[in-house]
Amino acid sequence: MDKTKLVKLAFAPRPHGIKGEVELKLLNPDVEESILEAGMKVWLFPSDQRSGVSSSGEERVIERLSFGNKVIAYFQGVRDRTELEGLLPFEIFLDRESFPEAPEDEVYLVDLVDMEVFSPEDEKLGVLESFSDNGMQYLFEVRLVSGERITLPYVEAFFPKIDLEKKKITMVLPEYTE
Repeated sequence: MDKTKLVKLAFAPRPHGIKGEVELKLLNPDVEESILEAGMKVWLFPSDQRSGVSSSGEERVIERLSFGNKVIAYFQGVRDRTELEGLLPFEIFLDRESFPEAPEDEVYLVDLVDMEVFSPEDEKLGVLESFSDNGMQYLFEVRLVSGERITLPYVEAFFPKIDLEKKKITMVLPEYTE
């Protein structure tokens, strides 16, 4: 599977219990917003050289999933803790096409990556390269046309408009003082 067409949703660092369950660390900490569910096909990729997951990825089905103090998953075909430990640590990805449609006034941040960024005066400023979450808000990393990178919080003051149809983000550059 081409990993570039997938979206990373979680990291599996350690087993949970003895029956092959695994603790998941979701990239989106809001478990109520998670799109993972039992019966879903996901892709596993190794997160380091210790993992027994193939470097080209392995498709697996989530048999059971529970959300509580920890997110615990059980994958079809994983019989026990020993078998699971041979796979760990790994990352969980989902094909972007498997995501439910976003509500009309919302977007998936992954859809914004590689979109061109313009000033309110329609001057090209750069390209949105990536995003992250600092626990308080999302951060957008923009590669400016000068080659410089700038990271700004995804708030209306800096990003007043996103046009998905035109694949265009409007950004207000902050003023710097020495």
